[in-house]
Amino acid sequence: MLAVGPFGLGFPEMILILAVVFIIFGVGRLPEVGGAVGRSIREFRKASKEPDELESPAEDAVSSAPSQCSKCNAELAPSVKFCAECGAPVEAAVN
Repeated sequence: MLAVGPFGLGFPEMILILAVVFIIFGVGRLPEVGGAVGRSIREFRKASKEPDELESPAEDAVSSAPSQCSKCNAELAPSVKFCAECGAPVEAAVN
C-alpha cells in the first residue's frame, strides 16, 4: 500500500486514528485538544530555534557548584560532579 499521509500512514490508518480520537475526547473537546497540540508544537519549534538561550542557565548552574562536599567537607573544583574523597554526588546550588 502506498503511504500518502504524514509518518508514512495511509488513508485507512488515519481514519482509524481519528475515530479513536473522537471516541476518547468527544467532538466537543476536539478544538480544545487541537489547540493544546498546536501550542505544544509551537513551543517545541520555538525552543529548537533558540538553543543558545536555553544552554546559558545550565552553564551558570555548573559554575555555582558548592566549594565543599556536603558529606566529607573536602574542597571541590567548580566543575566536578562527584567528590574525589568520598564519591558523593555534588548538588548544584539552586537560585
